Amino acid sequence: MLLILRNHLQHLIKEITLGYAWISLLPSWKSGFPLALLTFIDPSVGAVGLLTAVCAWYAGQSAGADAGERPVCVFNGLLSGLFVAHVWVFGTSVMALALLGGVLSGWLTVVLGRLAWSLVRLPILSLPFALGAMLTMAAGSSLSSLHFKPYVAPPELWGNWVDSFLSALGTFYFMPNPFVGLLVLLVMLLASRYYLLLTLLGYAASAAWLNLLGAAPEHLASTAWDSNAILAALLVGGLFATPSLLTASLAVLAAVLAAWLALALGRILEVAHLVAFSAPFVLAAWLVLYAAVRNTRMASSFNLLLPDFPERSYVRAQVSRLRVGAPGSVPLGLPFMGIWTVSQGFSGTYTHRGPWRHALDFMVIKAGKSFANKGSQLDDFYCYNLPVLSPAYGQVWRVVNDVPDNPPGSVNVADNWGNCVVIKLYEGRFALVAHLKPGSVVVTAGVWVKPGDLLGTCGNSGRSPQPHIHMHVQTSDEPGSPTTAFHLSGVMLTKPGQAAHYELSVVPQPSDSVVSALEGHARPFYLLAGRGLRYTVAINEQISTDWSLHCEVDDKGRLVLVSNLGGRCVVESTWAVFSCFERNDVPDPYLDIWLLACAYTPASIHVDRWEDPCTPAIWLPQRSARWLAKLLWPWATFATSSQHRGWDEQSQCWSQEGQHRQQLSGITVQTQARIVPQLGCSFITAQAKQQHFTMQATCSFQRADIGVPGWEFALR
Repeated sequence: MLLILRNHLQHLIKEITLGYAWISLLPSWKSGFPLALLTFIDPSVGAVGLLTAVCAWYAGQSAGADAGERPVCVFNGLLSGLFVAHVWVFGTSVMALALLGGVLSGWLTVVLGRLAWSLVRLPILSLPFALGAMLTMAAGSSLSSLHFKPYVAPPELWGNWVDSFLSALGTFYFMPNPFVGLLVLLVMLLASRYYLLLTLLGYAASAAWLNLLGAAPEHLASTAWDSNAILAALLVGGLFATPSLLTASLAVLAAVLAAWLALALGRILEVAHLVAFSAPFVLAAWLVLYAAVRNTRMASSFNLLLPDFPERSYVRAQVSRLRVGAPGSVPLGLPFMGIWTVSQGFSGTYTHRGPWRHALDFMVIKAGKSFANKGSQLDDFYCYNLPVLSPAYGQVWRVVNDVPDNPPGSVNVADNWGNCVVIKLYEGRFALVAHLKPGSVVVTAGVWVKPGDLLGTCGNSGRSPQPHIHMHVQTSDEPGSPTTAFHLSGVMLTKPGQAAHYELSVVPQPSDSVVSALEGHARPFYLLAGRGLRYTVAINEQISTDWSLHCEVDDKGRLVLVSNLGGRCVVESTWAVFSCFERNDVPDPYLDIWLLACAYTPASIHVDRWEDPCTPAIWLPQRSARWLAKLLWPWATFATSSQHRGWDEQSQCWSQEGQHRQQLSGITVQTQARIVPQLGCSFITAQAKQQHFTMQATCSFQRADIGVPGWEFALR
């Protein structure tokens, strides 16, 4: 019982402090502590706010709110309590009104939040507070037991636009005071330097636009306009966005819209003696986000399901781009065996233009020629009649198999794509492989295929002057539909005059040669739910502790590596690569070292060298490197990793060595790992200046689960 009560209180305290932070759009419960103390400058105000926050939490809980919804209930209820406590003189009636506002805000957050998400796929934000506060204000004005607090002019700090800017930040907590705003700004600055840029952009855009319109603020109207503008900029350009020029521009647009709506709604609601509160910010954010996430060119810059600090979103986006490819791009394997050369790439010289610009042509070239003898016969061409393979998992959707081959040098423009196979991919788009030999296609519509399955043989059908393979991804199943972006995954790439090197995701250029690098099982961890490895850790040759790592499935259905110290990261193991990303912020130096050595490991045994320019520098064991990564974003955010490996016959394992260097500081760490087939990473060493870490696997284990018995197997 005591354990249940303690866990309940821990969740309650953490989610309530997160609610205080959410008012400033800071997704960190740690930031909520100083902001909670800020509300207690006036103890009665702070007490009312805390009480309504607790009421809203329990109201949301009773309405079925989950862990993601409860902090939103808290911050809507908290705003309601702070509003009531700042407007009316403290007393029994104020407490009763605040309690009712807290319960109403909690319920409205759940009900309206789910309704908004189901209808427009947008978060409810602080709209429940705005609606509840309008009702509270209307009801409170008719209660004789309530008395308005006398207005007290805020003190001056510098007496210029800086005071106006800081007062707008203080208005988040109903305290338009530059000293309060300065404290809010300091908390914000400690959490995210990019947030400071967005607050300045939002304020400047609001002030400039309203000044251009000739708006003449009366009393505290300007702080309401500016605070709505700043919140809109923070939300659109920071909380849900990956930092970029595009998202910063949209943040400015949202700020201008919020200021304009605050001005307009303020005048409209003034007739009813009401205030717009945060409604302009919510409406402006909705307008911009709704358009952005439904635009295929902008959608990848936003993530409404995973709000976070922009610096973290930036790291996730950069790592994802390297591991998975450009946002929206489809990963494909090679449709052939052996070494082929790209004869025409994206936006090519001849036919890859306009709606069909995302396409690749491949042929076999030897000694600068694609054919032997005189090239007058199709059989003279090196790639003619070679096997054509499936480039992806999917279902065969369409097949054309009866278009005759063209003689070398001639084309068939009536049947542009010739003999082809259209494969429906898992995410709804279609891969097309074209110009096959007539009668060679061995698959039929409805058949499921995987990478490497035989489709047919290379021919010269359709608009093809010489034998080659054409491949693209298109929007519908009709051959010749508009193409979309894709990339090759897990290939050895050779550029003219250079040595071959491994690329996990790449769009090759004309004259580049590619060969598949998908064979092999060099994996540092085998991803089965509950499976794990236990290590003995030594620092400078002194045994320090035992440490373990196991695999779980998270609430989004993703596989996650979890350590016994609470460190977590998402992991993906495909036919091309073993890759880790989205490391949480729980301190775990041993997980960081493990990730340095193993987080980006090609699966192919043919890959002996590779580069990773996006190793998060916070994984480096040196404290100075981690501080630089946080303070000097984005210049010190990443380290560059150079890895090489070879097969150790004596130990029957892969020996993988890496050097990880933070370019700005020059801080370097060397790692070495041993990867045993069918087991994973059995041994790691890391050298960082005066510290030498050794991690030796001592056993493999399976955590017990329903229907799955636990076991543990000692390693020699």
